[in-house]
Amino acid sequence: MKTAIQISSLALGIVLLAGCGGSSSSGVSTPEEGGSFGQIDTRGQINGTPIVRDLSRITTVALAGTLTDATYRPQGTPDNDTAIAFANYSTIETLSPSGESIETWRPSSGVANESYRYPVWTLDGSRLYYFTPSGIYYTTPAAPTVGTQLIALTDVGLICLSPDGTKICYSRIPGGETDYEVFVRDVAGGATKRLTNNAESDASYCWIDNDRVAILYGASGVGTKLVNVSTLATVPYDPIKDGLTPVARTPDGVHFLNSIAKNDATYGLSVSQKVTDTLYGTADFLQPNSYNANLGGSISPDGKVWACSGTAGLFLTELQPQSARVIRIHGTSASFGVSWLPALGVTRFVGASGKLGSTSAGIVATRRTGPGRNGLSSFVSWDCQTRSTSTVSDDPADLGTGAKTYTIEADRLTALKYINKPFFNAVNTVSASGTANGAIVSLDTENGVVQSIVVFQETRGAKPSVQKQGGRRVIEGSILSVWDAKGKDLAPQGATRVTLDENGLPTVG
Repeated sequence: MKTAIQISSLALGIVLLAGCGGSSSSGVSTPEEGGSFGQIDTRGQINGTPIVRDLSRITTVALAGTLTDATYRPQGTPDNDTAIAFANYSTIETLSPSGESIETWRPSSGVANESYRYPVWTLDGSRLYYFTPSGIYYTTPAAPTVGTQLIALTDVGLICLSPDGTKICYSRIPGGETDYEVFVRDVAGGATKRLTNNAESDASYCWIDNDRVAILYGASGVGTKLVNVSTLATVPYDPIKDGLTPVARTPDGVHFLNSIAKNDATYGLSVSQKVTDTLYGTADFLQPNSYNANLGGSISPDGKVWACSGTAGLFLTELQPQSARVIRIHGTSASFGVSWLPALGVTRFVGASGKLGSTSAGIVATRRTGPGRNGLSSFVSWDCQTRSTSTVSDDPADLGTGAKTYTIEADRLTALKYINKPFFNAVNTVSASGTANGAIVSLDTENGVVQSIVVFQETRGAKPSVQKQGGRRVIEGSILSVWDAKGKDLAPQGATRVTLDENGLPTVG
């Protein structure tokens, strides 16, 4: 029988993986084929009945069996709960839209005294481009300590990627000259084309479409021109004003965030709307002096919020700005550039080239739901020696805030991996030759991330003791390791007792 259950969000929960012989998920004993569970598609034989729980802020789906495919297929408009990157010379910082620090990166290029400027995410979020005094580089969320050189250059001024991600535009000072000129080439390599050649410094923050880039000319009274990178044909970008240039675009190429306002004595920045390929209507917004985007801008995943780097610091504002919310004040060094990580696209977690393996004995997938909430938060996959023994169950009464518990049982775990938003880097908690036969996975009911995984080894058919003490859970048993949301093992030598707070955060001992 093929199941087809719709789910709207994934819940914070605790998943308990234990040795076979314990309780299993409720439902029929006849294996079912994989099916579609909201935005999660699966293939394979399912043991028992899949569990779908729809809570107030998240939805979770849990199932066990022999899975050959598990793929996330997003639907509808994504939310903006990803990561905002900016550079401040010494580091590349990533923030949540609320301004909370996520990670600090210092990718190494093997060159002494490197500094980082103007980061730009690729469309799929797999790379983050930036430039340093020695050239244009990229790093990845999976290996943020490594910087890979794309183009060896000195005296780089700005970089920007075409909307389809295939071309990169940059400014630099050519040999024997003293001012910045603008160049373009394919990201994949090939010939470089010079787009400007004059006696003033020129720059480009933003492409208009895949054929044209907006270039801010240094000469007084010229303003910005739209340059076709193939034919070099140009048209003026209205309004013509020194220092005014688009720094970000919406995905549909209709709206453009400008660095400053037309009337910068009265307003801070402006937004232009495309009327035709050569005609743009522009309006001014926000207060002058502070709320500009002269150090860069980016659009949110849902296409409705601008992230701006300007005099006030890093701030967010509406598509047609009415207010500004500062999420980071500039420090000693300003924030050079800003780039909002796109929402996760179609992603295979189990199957050929799956992020968590080619096969699986079960999954727990969690996503955000509710007004303005739509995105995957976490994904857990495990495998075991005998997949027919893999089962999953939960406590139906455990549907409030805090922790939700699932119990997954199998004979011996050979893999247990998890990923969390926003970067979805896989963390493996057990080895194929290990002796673990269970784990407790705690998910946050507010944001859906995996807060902790407690891996244990008990006699066959037994489970650790789990006692509720108010909103906490105290786990006692033969604990092999305890993993946190960042992928760190808090008990590499093992433990006998772990306390989880009401949100699933672990304390060893």
